[in-house]
Amino acid sequence: MHNDLIVKKINLKNLDTYVYIDSSNIRNALKVSNIRLDWVKLYDYFLNTYTDVKRINYFEGIDKNDLSKQKEFKQLEKKGYALKTLERKTYSNSAKYKTFKCINCKEKNTVEILKESKTLKSNIDVYLCSELMGDLFTASKTTHAIILTCDGDYAEMIKNILEMNQNIHISVFATPFTKYNNYLSIRLKELERVKRYYLVNILNIRDRIGEKIGKKNESYTEVEPSNGKLPHRSGAVE
Repeated sequence: MHNDLIVKKINLKNLDTYVYIDSSNIRNALKVSNIRLDWVKLYDYFLNTYTDVKRINYFEGIDKNDLSKQKEFKQLEKKGYALKTLERKTYSNSAKYKTFKCINCKEKNTVEILKESKTLKSNIDVYLCSELMGDLFTASKTTHAIILTCDGDYAEMIKNILEMNQNIHISVFATPFTKYNNYLSIRLKELERVKRYYLVNILNIRDRIGEKIGKKNESYTEVEPSNGKLPHRSGAVE
């Protein structure tokens, strides 16, 4: 057989692995699927599944006055997570008005159709992209990145780094499209045609990373069964 016809199989579980968690996004996506994410179980899942985890990055925006959240972050850091936080900033959204002409009296009336509001935003997606690019852009050995998100804003970054560095493999752990859950961006789904990109149904490991809440909406088909006992790796993330 010609060398150019030989397909080299890569076992992702044995590669240097970096994990990037868009915590708010994946937590809310799982909540829609009636799953409460357990951060301790999630951390242990990665260490017990992948033999060479370099870092598990946890990204989240925070209100500087949220003391309970800061306490939670300390516990996550103690567990071994690399905390990547940004302070949320307030953005004002102006009220919107529309003018209508009365059919009967012919007078114009201005009506408020959208009230003034404020939005808290931390631009965590930008932070995550910059960290991932810094870690992987010049990687000289075969490396695996795992991103936990359903957000399509990461699609362009994923595509670019896979094109720029042939040593990189990227898996996105996300909830699938279902009747009850459309959290997954179509942009992440469309990337499946790109080499070295893998879209993983996170619900297949739901029992190992969280617990059920509320009433179950529907059943899910397992598409990535586990073969045999997973390798165990003790100790903190390097």
